[in-house]
Amino acid sequence: MNTVPMVIWSHCNECGRETKHDVVHKARRVRTYDYEQHSVDAGSTWTVIQCRGCEEVAMQRIEWCSEYDPQEGSDPATYFPPRISRRKPAWIDRHDVDDEYVELLNEVYVALHANSARLAMMGARALIDAVIRRSVGDQDNFGKGLDALVKKDLMSERDLEIVKAAIDAGHASAHRGHKPSSNDVNVVIDIVERMIHAEILAEQVKDLKKTTPQRMPRAAK
Repeated sequence: MNTVPMVIWSHCNECGRETKHDVVHKARRVRTYDYEQHSVDAGSTWTVIQCRGCEEVAMQRIEWCSEYDPQEGSDPATYFPPRISRRKPAWIDRHDVDDEYVELLNEVYVALHANSARLAMMGARALIDAVIRRSVGDQDNFGKGLDALVKKDLMSERDLEIVKAAIDAGHASAHRGHKPSSNDVNVVIDIVERMIHAEILAEQVKDLKKTTPQRMPRAAK
């Protein structure tokens, strides 16, 4: 007898959004432990899922324990490969991007995929420091570095205010346990990516001017 496949909603890396997935296979791992004169069951449920749109295959793992509060449920699901919450901009592969930028950006994206907003915000601060150092040189402090970026047109006045507020949130994340929202983190990463892209384009404009033949002056009549 044909059975209707189980369907769940899950984020799809290829589609870039939540889509319907077929449950292809499910396996359950159980261990029983003796704890204070009674037994405790703990384990994990592994589920192979396939997107109904692009057919990408992923694996979901959920850890559980019989002692968990039913109201709270099991641990959050872990996915293999990790779900991509933000894609790297296409220009990273098109341009010759400095290794320091690439390495820091990769670490920020890994933090975002793991829902580690604090680490992502700290990485964004490190990226801005790198942009300041490479674009305007060492400044007396971070605020002066940001002002120098504005003067060089690598950052707008509006972005300046957003970054200052975000960096304050970053300090709160590092020193006061504050967890920024995913929207706050993504806004900062938007600005950081624009700054790096602007620096790359500025260098390319210089090279373009050097290789472009100049118009010959007209002869005086």
